Formats: sequence, C-alpha cells, structure tokens
Amino acid sequence: MNHRVISCALLLLAAACNKTRGTSEADPTYARATPRAEEVDDRFGSAVDKLEARVAVPYEADDPVRGASEPLVTIVEFSDFQCPFCGQFAQTLEELIKAYPDDVRLVFKQFPLPMHPDAEIGARAAIAAKAQDRFWAMHDTLFAQRHAMDEDDVVEHAAALGLDTAAFSALLADPATAARVKADIAFGQARGVRGTPAFFVNGRGFSGALPPDKLQAILAEEREMAQAMIAGGCPRAEIYARIVRASAPPERAGAHARPKG
Repeated sequence: MNHRVISCALLLLAAACNKTRGTSEADPTYARATPRAEEVDDRFGSAVDKLEARVAVPYEADDPVRGASEPLVTIVEFSDFQCPFCGQFAQTLEELIKAYPDDVRLVFKQFPLPMHPDAEIGARAAIAAKAQDRFWAMHDTLFAQRHAMDEDDVVEHAAALGLDTAAFSALLADPATAARVKADIAFGQARGVRGTPAFFVNGRGFSGALPPDKLQAILAEEREMAQAMIAGGCPRAEIYARIVRASAPPERAGAHARPKG
C-alpha cells in the first residue's frame, strides 16, 4: 500500500472518529429570552387551534434549547440517551431544525428509563456538560456511543470535548444534578409521558420516533396556526407563551395528557 493510500485511509478514519465523538461546538445563545406564559395576556387565546387537546408544557430558561430565536413551533422532547429510538429521532429533529432554522425550536428534557442501566448517568453527564456550554456536544456524543455511558466513559467524553473534567466530575456527582433529572422525569410524567421518545409540538403530545413525513405534516399545521396568530397582531416572540397560556394544565388535561403514537 503506498503512502497516499495510507494517508487517505487515516484521514477517513479520523473523520469517522470525529463524527462518532461529536463536535465541541458551544451551545447556542440568544439575544433575549422568549416571554413566559405568565408574562402575556389572553388576547390571542381564541386563535390557538383547539381541534385536539393541547397541554401546557412550559420550560425553564436554563433548559437546553436550540433552533429558532423566535420560533413559530416549539418542540419539547423527553428523551433517554440509551434508547435507540431516541437516537434515531434526534437525527430527525436535527434535520428538521436545519430545514426550518427560523421557525422551529427544540427543548430537551431528561427522561432516562429504568430499563437502561446507564441512562441516568448519561442524563447527568449532559447536564454537567451544559454548565460548560456543551450540552448539545455531549448530547450528540452520548447518542453516537450509547453503549459507552458509565461514569468513566462520560468523563472520557468530557475530556474529548475539551471540558474541564474536574468541574465536570464534581457536577456529575452533585446531588443537585440528580435532582434535576428527577424533576424532568416528574414534569414529563405529569403530562402523561411514560416512554421515550415522547414530545410535544406546541403542546400537542406524541410518542415514538415519528417518520419525517408525519412530523413535517404536524409542523405545517403548527406553522400555519402561528402565522395566522401573527397576522392577527400577535408578536412572533410571544407565540409559544400564548399557546402555553391557552393550553390545558396537566391536572385538567386528564387522559389527553398522554402523548399519542
């Protein structure tokens, strides 16, 4: 084998490894936060499509977010890093955000399942990485290497992503990090989440890794509704806050709270 062939092989191997390990791009930042439901009034409540039940799914300012700065469609996803279907769906969502960078925002909530022994460690690892603005880099790495997720593995991932491993390890072991995972699980369970992936599109609940064409159809409906709200005078930045305000809280949603597959 000549040197040129060897060099090409090494370059291809390096590219494959980099793709598997994920990148170390910083988490996205936004010039300003979108309003919360309690910061808006009910003026546009009647414009929120009630053809099917919507559940109020607010999120916190420190939840992992990527996508549009002023979204027409907000997807809140509940996921497990050792779930193969979640990994598949993560790729679908990534492509969706790339296709609609100005319209779609993704919010990630932790929902490690008991059947996956290291999923909870993966969830804590992602939270610990977020403290160093690398949640999504760790997210991609964990899904790419879902069979390498014990404590030593995630510290190794953190090092490969260029994180301060001492700070990462300290936060990984911090009881507050485990409490954050439990809080996400409880938040999802209150909204009917029982398995993964589960997600809410502007408050409409779904479960399972939906195929791209079905997700596109849902997205088209939600974009149309949001654009009608804007045409009626609703500021774009307030779309999701007003949808949350007009949606049923979990305790009143009853059976409708459970995402449908």
